[in-house]
Amino acid sequence: MRFLNLRLQNFRNIEFAELGLDVPRTFLVGANGQGKSNLLEALGLVTALRSFRTQNLSVLTKKDAGGYALVHQVDHEVFGATEVEMHGGRNGRKLLVDDEAITRLGDFIGRFPVVTLSSADFQLLRGSPAERRRFLDLTLSTIDPEYFDALRRYHRGIAERNRLLKSRSSTAEFDAFEIEIAPHAVFLYRKRKEAVAHLQMVLREIYCGLADADEGPEVTFRPNVDLAEASDFAAMLAASRKRDEIMGATQKGPHRDDLGLAVQVGGAKEYASDGQQRGLCVALRIAQAALFRDVLKIAPVLLVDDVLGELDPHRKAGFWQACPPDLQMIATGTELPENASDWSVWRVSNGRVGRP
Repeated sequence: MRFLNLRLQNFRNIEFAELGLDVPRTFLVGANGQGKSNLLEALGLVTALRSFRTQNLSVLTKKDAGGYALVHQVDHEVFGATEVEMHGGRNGRKLLVDDEAITRLGDFIGRFPVVTLSSADFQLLRGSPAERRRFLDLTLSTIDPEYFDALRRYHRGIAERNRLLKSRSSTAEFDAFEIEIAPHAVFLYRKRKEAVAHLQMVLREIYCGLADADEGPEVTFRPNVDLAEASDFAAMLAASRKRDEIMGATQKGPHRDDLGLAVQVGGAKEYASDGQQRGLCVALRIAQAALFRDVLKIAPVLLVDDVLGELDPHRKAGFWQACPPDLQMIATGTELPENASDWSVWRVSNGRVGRP
């Protein structure tokens, strides 16, 4: 997949802009706070209508404007030349693909895979388990519609079980409900375990290209509960009802799973150096891109938000070697890269975009 063009109106601090992107490498240069990340954010929405910067989409509309509009023109391996149009604001959200309205996220997610690398990726190491689950769930939802559906049904089921816990419902109600959600829990467990094993194989190869030596990078799946069969999960829920009633919520299950990130010396959060942590986050994102391409048979676009300046010279050189050369890359920075002649450059200043 490759972006051909992006048009924005009243998005963040950008009143209007249009960028031609039909090249392998595009670089957006400008001082901090001018709108470079806003442009990447607009591009990144095409994967799952999610921002890599915020979960509150109401802030995407320019101040004092009623709503924003985005038009992405894409060259796609499956759909050919495609136009994706998004509107958001006071009147709600609207999504069209080639002028056809899309009303269900499940019909859209994963069609246009994009991977964003940013300083926010540090939350994968330093943040809560919820941050790592969000990464894993978005990765799997992008490549597997069945996973997205099971995830939606499972979370809806857990919310309903929590309601039953607070209303002190009957044993029969609990039994029927827990049997219904148990297969979704087992499905999520199996898919997460398989995906993390795949990520680990790719991660190790990519990270070793970034680092000076083999530093033993690892990403591991840490399930809250090992789930062999649906009946096991249903039995576990039944056995924990009294405790869950006291706590007012379901305490065990895939909604409490986590990922472990480590290097040879130990857990990355506790023991890895700053450079190792940065390298591990970058390698994890490139591994995610590799997984998208392996499963979807679609080349994802890499959006790189001012992270290269945070890498040491060796890891920076390793980054360029690790990025598949056939993937389109759109990057930002306060200064042009050393190989500026290889890039199509746009300058961003106060929400305006133009050629240098």
